[in-house]
Amino acid sequence: MIKSFLFCIFLLFYTSSSSQTFRNDSIRSFVDTSIDLIRSNAVETSNIKLIESTLYNKARNLDSVSDLAPLYTEVFKLLNDYHGGLKYKGKTYGWSKPAGSANEYLKEKLKTEKAVVSQLIDKTIGYIRIPGNDDFGFKKVDSIANDITTHINKVNSAKVKSWIIDLRVNTGGNMYPILLGMKEFIGSDNIVFGGFRNSKGESSGQWEIKDGKMMIDGIELIRQVPLKVPIRKDIPIVVLTSCYTASAGEMTAISLIGRKNTYVVGEPTADYTTAVQGFRINKHAGLNLSTDHVVDRNLKIYRGNIKPDVEFLQGDNLEDLKRDKKIIKAMELLEK
Repeated sequence: MIKSFLFCIFLLFYTSSSSQTFRNDSIRSFVDTSIDLIRSNAVETSNIKLIESTLYNKARNLDSVSDLAPLYTEVFKLLNDYHGGLKYKGKTYGWSKPAGSANEYLKEKLKTEKAVVSQLIDKTIGYIRIPGNDDFGFKKVDSIANDITTHINKVNSAKVKSWIIDLRVNTGGNMYPILLGMKEFIGSDNIVFGGFRNSKGESSGQWEIKDGKMMIDGIELIRQVPLKVPIRKDIPIVVLTSCYTASAGEMTAISLIGRKNTYVVGEPTADYTTAVQGFRINKHAGLNLSTDHVVDRNLKIYRGNIKPDVEFLQGDNLEDLKRDKKIIKAMELLEK
């Protein structure tokens, strides 16, 4: 999930670096600028002194930024930031957190599950499966949101008594069009259903529906495709998650958590619940930093993954939903 892209160059150098002797002035400038950006913007900076000393000691004898860039793998590990990374000449240097769990069936399905799927289950349960997307440039907001709403319209009717929203193969991307497509499930007018908190716990963004409009961080999102049949207020919903539900997928789940008659079933999510912003170092490089934690409508701050209300591991069957054990569990909850 990308909250926004901000591009700015910081040219302030810290006095703590003034005593360091660098073989190459451009390396020093790069290191100083990146440390300034991290100190000013990262959501977790408890290791900033160690990061500073590590970079200065290892970088001062380097001849090129190409030799420097790989050092940022360790930097992001010290930041505990596996959502961000250094972008340099088309390559990314970051840290991949070891997966907490795995689901081999769904891992294979991630290769092919690229489109929204919707259908009726037992004539009264609406089902929609929303995958991740690659809309990092915000060029597909309309098409993705409209596609989601079109699939809801294919299934929805006055006979639908509950919904299963399947985010098991939603590995992330742009959350804006997903939330816009799901607007009527999230809530009615004048509700704040989530947002962001910075390293100081201060509000740094708000998700809300106000006067019928969806506003994310002050940006109004408009959808062209309307619902043909309204979604009943407080209609029961089960959200399905997996260990691959990440970033925008996690944000989508959080947007629904705290809603009346809403339950999360499945596996703990992938733990990419930070907002990421981009900061330019020079024309060839920039830092993507985790700058904020997500908060739900009840003001709970997510510093880790989402724990399901009902944890259920494995048992997935996307070819035959009636044999899918997570869906069977969801149906049991909905019947109650």
